[in-house]
Amino acid sequence: MSLLNRELIGRRLARVASAILFIAAAAQAVAAAERSRAQVEAKLAEARGKPIDLANLDLSGLDLSGLDLRGADFFSAILAGAKLAKSDLSGANFTRADLQNVDFSGAVMKTAMLYAALLDGANFTGADLSDSRIIGGGKRVNFRNAKLIGADLGADPANQGMVPVRSELPDANFDGADLTRANLTHAVLTGASFTGAVVTGARFDYAVLDGSNLSLGR
Repeated sequence: MSLLNRELIGRRLARVASAILFIAAAAQAVAAAERSRAQVEAKLAEARGKPIDLANLDLSGLDLSGLDLRGADFFSAILAGAKLAKSDLSGANFTRADLQNVDFSGAVMKTAMLYAALLDGANFTGADLSDSRIIGGGKRVNFRNAKLIGADLGADPANQGMVPVRSELPDANFDGADLTRANLTHAVLTGASFTGAVVTGARFDYAVLDGSNLSLGR
């Protein structure tokens, strides 16, 4: 066999080996994701209806849609890019969690706590965030058609230092959202859209609304 043929065969074998390693790595990543969801489901089964502890875990990119995660503790968890669509997250704790680009569409999040959460690109379309506490920051957060009845996105006058602790949500989408009795005191909402939003009884005291679209519903 000539030296040239040996080199060609060697290159082909190297390419085949690389392809096999790539496929194996991809399969391993998929399996890991499946195991991670399975582990969350196992925790739920073991808890028998009690809140589960998912604090400080890396759950980024996982599909946890439709799960009953009422009261779950996601303190400092990394959920970037995860899917929690139509999950029940009532009373869940997302304090200091990374929620960038998370899909919460259609989720039930009544009384949830999102304190100091990273919210860039998070999608709350159609979610129920009634009576929730949202003191997070992020650009282009989507609250379209969400329920924010009684939600608290504003500064707490009784617990403030020199810089107000508040929501900072530039370019947020509140189109069609129900903000009845919501508190947005001191919230930073520059460039936000409120087309068709319901704001009956909502508080916007000292809110920063520069460049916002305020074509409200009622």
